[in-house]
Amino acid sequence: MFLLRWFLYLTGLIPAILFFTPKRYFLRAKKKTGYKGPVIVALNHTSFLDYVCALLAFPFRRLYVLVSAQFYDFNPFLTLMVRAMGVIRVDAVSGNMDAVNKAIKLLNKGKSIMIFPEGHIETEGKLLEFGQAAALMSLGSGAPIVPVYHNGKIGPGKKDKMFIGELIFPDSYLIKEDNLQEQSKSLTKDLRDTIEKYRQFYLDNFLEAEGRRLKKPEHANFAYNLIKLTAHPLVNLLMHPKFVFENGMARGTLYRQKGMVLVGNHSWWMDAPLMYYIFFKLSPKCIAASDVAKINKMWGYFEGKMGCIMLDRSGFDWGAIRTCADCLKNGTPLVVFPEGHMNYDDKFLPFMSGAVMLSLMTHTPIAPVYMHTTYKPFNRQVFVIGELIRFDRTYQMTDNNSVNLANELLMKKMYELRQIAMRESSPKFNRKVSERRKQMKANLERANASKKEAEEKEALKDSGEEIRDDA
Repeated sequence: MFLLRWFLYLTGLIPAILFFTPKRYFLRAKKKTGYKGPVIVALNHTSFLDYVCALLAFPFRRLYVLVSAQFYDFNPFLTLMVRAMGVIRVDAVSGNMDAVNKAIKLLNKGKSIMIFPEGHIETEGKLLEFGQAAALMSLGSGAPIVPVYHNGKIGPGKKDKMFIGELIFPDSYLIKEDNLQEQSKSLTKDLRDTIEKYRQFYLDNFLEAEGRRLKKPEHANFAYNLIKLTAHPLVNLLMHPKFVFENGMARGTLYRQKGMVLVGNHSWWMDAPLMYYIFFKLSPKCIAASDVAKINKMWGYFEGKMGCIMLDRSGFDWGAIRTCADCLKNGTPLVVFPEGHMNYDDKFLPFMSGAVMLSLMTHTPIAPVYMHTTYKPFNRQVFVIGELIRFDRTYQMTDNNSVNLANELLMKKMYELRQIAMRESSPKFNRKVSERRKQMKANLERANASKKEAEEKEALKDSGEEIRDDA
């Protein structure tokens, strides 16, 4: 059996790597920490090839998989192959505990187990009810469970993805419940809820982008791509960006979602270019103030080349809002700064409702981003990217109270991301950010005072000329 197992490993390794290797996303707080010791890998069941994908997703770890007696006894040749690979036969008809007891013995010896808690292959793309075998093995051995969601798109060019989560330890269930039946039932429910959560995470962040081939945005012309490509390495060099993802999200998951409102805090004129940098692969558009573009002709030129949508802040610009909605419906992400003006204080300016209204109008999610930065060259800058927010599933565009409540929740989320940024930064860096913002605010106040003084002198001069003319 030993020689046969290694023969199967060696002969199947190359085709398995070429056709069945999934892209892994670790949905856990500490991504660099591996799963040490014996574990129970529990994943949903989409096809007979799930076992091969799981082996490649957990390299250098032998997984003993539980297989139903119907598949195990299909024919003598297949039985020989699966026995060589370390399969544990499960008699689902009789319901005996032999397979669970054998798995517990292997776990106690330091081996790892793989199980499909559904027991059958999914046919409608939804999770089936989970059996309690994984929970019983965990409770009986003390080994943690690794919850895994697999999208089942196996094969060349099929975008096979596997979402691997945080360990679920049985200790709390042993203390919380009185008997083994209740402990097993509670653990099984939490395991299914966790994998369902990962399934929803995949549907929200990946499925829309995978379901259709998106056209190249019209605004992504030669000048747009030239500015984007030259600015990207420059930001990497000068800012040393550090990305932090809320709740241990996998890096890059938001890049797959199309047609979303990208909401950021606004502290300086570099915020818009940085949002372009963060969502580099999506070629987003940005809402820009038309009055600023008129004052600074050069900046207005670049905004035009980057496909910015000019907004008249003097009143309700319905034309610009309609253009933004069309962009989102066509799958183009849109950068919005709800504060409307630059803010240098720790407290945000009141959020305008435009971002929430666009999200509700177009049924698109909001991706909140907090930029914690000093805007000084060669200083590390921290960007915190939050989970997608789907206000359209809860609130109505026609209800003003709903819009206001959603707007308040968005501001609350931005404060939460700010707290994450503070925790991820050293106290010294946080002081630098605070001092830099105070300095920028003082500079702005001096510039506004000088401008006001110049305007007053000009007004006095004009009034003096008028008096002389009358004389």
